[in-house]
Amino acid sequence: MSDQTETKGAEAKVAQKRRVGRSPSYPSLSIQKALEKAKALYDNEGDYAAPLESVATAWGYSAKSSGGRQMLATLGYYGLIDVEGEGDTRKVKVSTIARRILLDEREDDTEKKILVRKVALHPKAHKAIYEKYPVGLASDNSVVHFLVFDLDFNRDAANELLAEFKETARYIGLYEPDKNADKTDRETQSGTVENQPPDIKVGDKIQWTSQGSDQFPKGATVLGFSADNQWVFTDQGMSGIPIRETKIMETSPAQTPPAMPQHLIAAMAARAAQNADLELEMKQGSRKAVFPVSEGDVTLIFPENLSADGLVELGQYLSIFLKKEQKAGA
Repeated sequence: MSDQTETKGAEAKVAQKRRVGRSPSYPSLSIQKALEKAKALYDNEGDYAAPLESVATAWGYSAKSSGGRQMLATLGYYGLIDVEGEGDTRKVKVSTIARRILLDEREDDTEKKILVRKVALHPKAHKAIYEKYPVGLASDNSVVHFLVFDLDFNRDAANELLAEFKETARYIGLYEPDKNADKTDRETQSGTVENQPPDIKVGDKIQWTSQGSDQFPKGATVLGFSADNQWVFTDQGMSGIPIRETKIMETSPAQTPPAMPQHLIAAMAARAAQNADLELEMKQGSRKAVFPVSEGDVTLIFPENLSADGLVELGQYLSIFLKKEQKAGA
């Protein structure tokens, strides 16, 4: 039996399962396999919107097959396709973000990894799992229990979703720091990788030990990091702390950053007032951070309710920006 026949058989079983009992929507394929389907569509149709029959053919299905409909839904959950029109007259083409992923052949694949991670976590079911288990999955029984009793999945669908999510997580290195897109490998002249700073995040409570003495009697809450990730800013003062001299006392239980302390807000406002030419209008619901560098202040405005996932994406985009600026100034 060919691989393609086996794949179609498995997808037919998936479609049959989904007709037995209702569950929230979720992808039937991992992001890796979904990207392969997006590539097949792009190879056949390019940037043009194609009718459903042509789309199904690109994926190896008949126009009205259940497998073709399920594939259409799955790529839609990931945001890999755009659909125009209604009913049988719909036309489909690869989305802008899918096109950027498929056509990116640069050696520096940082941006591509960011985009793949973004689409991988786009399905609502994936977001729910990642928000519940941001640092690693619990046991299979625990995750399935969460899906069944908190999200109303039937048990078969919960098991299928968990298996697919695990495959997706492995592909993007979701729980493997060494494979994350925001990791920057810095090698010394001897070819060894430099020691990485502690794996702390915004909202964690940390201790700073300097010259053998703890500096914070009750710890300090992390508010942000310097652009090079070598300094951490906390609610205990305006000065940056060497990140290598810190240790985690308590991880953040929340998925959103803590509120900016009033003394930091006041200090930043005063600094901004002294630099009227760099003053940026603050929108309602946003926050501002000012970072002093030798040439002047760098101001960053960001949403007040920025999530932990959003912070990861912001860090990745800032990493790309800094690389480009460093190349431009070289």
